[in-house]
Amino acid sequence: MAQRDAEDSRSPRGGRRGPGLSRDRIARAALEVIDARGLGAASMRAVGNRLGVEAMSLYKHFSTRDELLDAVVELVVTELDNDRLVRSGADDGWRDYLSRLAHGVRRYALAHPHAFPLVATRPAEAPWVNPPLRSLSWIENMLRTLADEGFDPDQLLFAYRSFNSFLLGYLLMETGALTLRDPQSGDGSFSAQGTSDPVPGGLDPGRTDAEAESTDAAATPAELLDPQDDIDENRYPVIHSLARELAEDHYGDEFDSALIDLLDRVAAQLD
Repeated sequence: MAQRDAEDSRSPRGGRRGPGLSRDRIARAALEVIDARGLGAASMRAVGNRLGVEAMSLYKHFSTRDELLDAVVELVVTELDNDRLVRSGADDGWRDYLSRLAHGVRRYALAHPHAFPLVATRPAEAPWVNPPLRSLSWIENMLRTLADEGFDPDQLLFAYRSFNSFLLGYLLMETGALTLRDPQSGDGSFSAQGTSDPVPGGLDPGRTDAEAESTDAAATPAELLDPQDDIDENRYPVIHSLARELAEDHYGDEFDSALIDLLDRVAAQLD
């Protein structure tokens, strides 16, 4: 790692690069911009401003913005490495291992909801690499751990694909809800500043300023469910009858329940 940092600190011609800059430091600054202002706000200029350097200095480390965004994805995913609740082996069985791993992925997704779409959509190193568990080291760890637990190749593939599909779909839904509750200027047309024009490269949840204001002003579950009174109660009576339940946040409990169901499906493949 030290050798890589030393290499990153020099230009191809052997000269020193920007003042104290490294690929890791730039990627962390980009992630901070995304966390604070949304994906679309993470321009090279904005990242340079956060670091106190000219945008051109960043191009000595990243040839394109897309390359920088790939580094942000790697940075987010490798937060698993420092998650003390995630284990690298199945000391308490494969169910405990996968459950801890799933919750670790959820923790980094919820820590960076504005950046999670990058994890879900940036091109992976190979077509078979499925997000959100897209770190080759963690994929290898997962497959090796399950193989050591007696999974045959078909069972390994089923577990790997099902595990990632479950996490991707659920966490995209949950982080999407979080970004709608905490809109940032870089998220697109639904912005904290009331901007109606989408930001290039940003997300566009497709909600207007009026809808956002109505949601913020909602005082009851019924108002939160239908803040602008657009849903006809006579036409959709069951939706209105379940207004309180539909408006409640049960993401954590639903994640745990769905994860148990997934692990049951994996277990069924072993019988």
